[in-house]
Amino acid sequence: MPVEQMNISLSPQMARFIRGKVKKGEYTNASEVVRDAVRRLQASESERKSETRDLEASLSLAERAAIRKRVQQGIHDIGVGDVEEFDEEGLRDYFAGVIERGKKRLAAPKRP
Repeated sequence: MPVEQMNISLSPQMARFIRGKVKKGEYTNASEVVRDAVRRLQASESERKSETRDLEASLSLAERAAIRKRVQQGIHDIGVGDVEEFDEEGLRDYFAGVIERGKKRLAAPKRP
């Protein structure tokens, strides 16, 4: 298998991490650490793509159309400035409210 050499730049923390893996004997050299990391990244990306395809396949045409319409509306809203901006604390509060409303919905008695 042909090998291509690359020069990469890493933060000192990343470089220490790689050297630590080699020093512990988990890998024989830095290249092995990087190759393993790239293989894992490839596998993770492949899995995410597969999950996305599975999710898309499970949606009906009407559900896909509804999602597409909501995305287009969101893009339009952003374009005309009809958005609400949040700082980190505001975003945390917003999602805490979403979670609370979701819990109430789940706890509510089911209607026949």
